Amino acid sequence: MTRHRSLRSRLAGIPARQLLLLLDFDGTLAPIVLRPDRATLPAPVRAVLHRLVRLIPVVVVSGRALGDLRRRVNVPGIRYIASHGLAFKEPRSPVRWLGRRVPRREVLRWVRALRSSAAGIHGALVEDKGWSVALHDRSVHHADRAILRRRVLRALKPWLTNGQAALVRGKRVLEIRPADSWNKGTAVAAVLARPWARNRIPVYLGDDRTDRDAFRTVRGRGLAVRVGGRRGIWDEDAWLASPAAVVSVLTWLTTRREAT
Repeated sequence: MTRHRSLRSRLAGIPARQLLLLLDFDGTLAPIVLRPDRATLPAPVRAVLHRLVRLIPVVVVSGRALGDLRRRVNVPGIRYIASHGLAFKEPRSPVRWLGRRVPRREVLRWVRALRSSAAGIHGALVEDKGWSVALHDRSVHHADRAILRRRVLRALKPWLTNGQAALVRGKRVLEIRPADSWNKGTAVAAVLARPWARNRIPVYLGDDRTDRDAFRTVRGRGLAVRVGGRRGIWDEDAWLASPAAVVSVLTWLTTRREAT
């Protein structure tokens, strides 16, 4: 696939029986919002996913917890990669854990450490994801962000230095999770090894730095499509300006597949 061709022309060149879509949630399917608990999947996106999943396999990929992600998408037939690659869920199948989990009591210690770090800083939001904990600073005044991050690194130092936990950086978020080698890229690789996916061409759409691991996994085998930001800085195969552009492409692809 040559890089100068448009995304639509490249998608048109992939037979339906070979295509596999992997779609990030926040910032790709759903617009970024100040508070992650207020994110919603727009009705046109849900409608096109209902149609599309009847035609080709669709995997929604997210740093969100699995239960939270499934509630927000709520489309039968969708497959899910959740918690940055920790969990994989297929319809009518149990959850497959793709990485190491830590005891819940340990996660609660992380919650307390991050809440203590965020105390007194307006706009800081601690999100307990069940198996990891995120600290969002999108609503924090820019002058306070450096202070907040210094506090966080100091509070989490015991877990980070002894290798019990790792810190993941995303768009206006820091997330502490179990120290392991899993990420969105390793999860996508595991999915591509499934019997139903082995001969398919993966097309991954994502907007966050955590999606870059998945980009590296699909590059050379499929297409890595960046959503938003500056074009070309990730060496992506294609670029879309926004979630609105994503739904436009998905609608076009669905209509084209339904007509064949």
